[in-house]
Amino acid sequence: MKRWAVILLTGLFLGLTPVYAANISLDLQETMWELKPGLSTKVWSYNGGVPGFPIVVAEGERVVVDGVSHLPVTTNIHWHGLLVPNDQDGPSRIIAQGDSFHYEFTATEAGTYWYHSHFRPVLTQVDMGLYAPFIVKTATDKQYSGDHVLILDDWYLDAYGKRLPGTARGDMERYGNIETVNGKTGPAIEPLIFQSGEVHKIRFINASTAAVHTLRITGHQFRVTHTDGHPLVEDYLTDTVTLSPGERLDVEVGAAGEAGKNYAIQSDRSELGILVPIRYREGQSPLVVSPFVRATPRPFPDIESKNPDFVLELNSGMNMGGMMGGGGMMGGHQGHGTSTPSTGGMMRWTINGKSFPDVDPLPVTVGQVVKVRFFNKDTMGMHRMDHPMHIHGAYFQVVSLNGQRPPREMWKDTINVPAGQYVDVAFVMKNAGDWMLHCHILDHEDGGMMTMVIAK
Repeated sequence: MKRWAVILLTGLFLGLTPVYAANISLDLQETMWELKPGLSTKVWSYNGGVPGFPIVVAEGERVVVDGVSHLPVTTNIHWHGLLVPNDQDGPSRIIAQGDSFHYEFTATEAGTYWYHSHFRPVLTQVDMGLYAPFIVKTATDKQYSGDHVLILDDWYLDAYGKRLPGTARGDMERYGNIETVNGKTGPAIEPLIFQSGEVHKIRFINASTAAVHTLRITGHQFRVTHTDGHPLVEDYLTDTVTLSPGERLDVEVGAAGEAGKNYAIQSDRSELGILVPIRYREGQSPLVVSPFVRATPRPFPDIESKNPDFVLELNSGMNMGGMMGGGGMMGGHQGHGTSTPSTGGMMRWTINGKSFPDVDPLPVTVGQVVKVRFFNKDTMGMHRMDHPMHIHGAYFQVVSLNGQRPPREMWKDTINVPAGQYVDVAFVMKNAGDWMLHCHILDHEDGGMMTMVIAK
């Protein structure tokens, strides 16, 4: 008989008390959500909040998720960054209004992940609030003085909280005019509470559909320990971090401030609402030593000299047809199509000159090393655009950044490719199936910048 641990945690997620459990119950529902006093908006949610219910489990634990959808639309759930069987990954699933659903998989690797809708057009559902953290912990994590998740997002609303349609003037992507941390903006953002001598862990997740978030901490430094949930071989210190859509960063902060002084984690666009106060309790904590253990180097042998197996040129162009091709959620590979249309409009986003589902898939063999070059040629005209590329079903070693070795060994599942530059990555597919590979700027993914990795 299976035994499921149910242990209350505190301090993981500002504003919510998660449950440490392998049996998870989700109610997908439409509700009103207060971003700050006097400003509320209609959202779609997991268990009534934005972000949704924080799932926290132990490494190696079996996870069972059951629930029902009361949403007015068809949806599904994708477990971003987690290695799960292909039939549990999410995009091929359909959860209609009133449907119950069941997911079951093992949380094989510790780290900071998240879950969100992946029913196309994905932008619409994530933009409505269908996202939440998924944290896989080890015993080491319990040694921190505090373990905090900060999910970053933005909202395009009028002064009354009504969702504005489309994009702001001059934008080709949906950027918000209000930015949030854990669903709150401005003075509604809860402070981090430190005491001198402590060491706190902070897990940043960028859930924005297009916005890049750059955050600076005052009076302290971030010690960056993980990228997309994976421990670094060489951690580093900085006072500023940047996250593209879909990316995560784990950092440590040594509490070396003083009670009564003002500190904060602040966005470079703080006028839009992101400022996390850091406040100190009086007194001195017994000195806490960082529990972080650097990862053992594990690069793929001779990967730098290996020629790319695939070169994917990323670009955009005018959509003269008025509607992007590929109405299906997965474009018909192995019958995974639906009637959900991709976003139309004036722009189309391409890989090797084609838009999904017409992009050639990447056939790979399970267990073999694959090297892919992402070459961002989206540099024409006034709209130079970076593309954060995300892979399902695997994570990759970052081999080179525009031909240069990265400053440290990094493993990720989402990597930003700057305009006019290229990035080489290498991965091994452990599970057979059809796996998505796409830009995590969701306007771009819905508009065609996606293909499939066919692993056999």
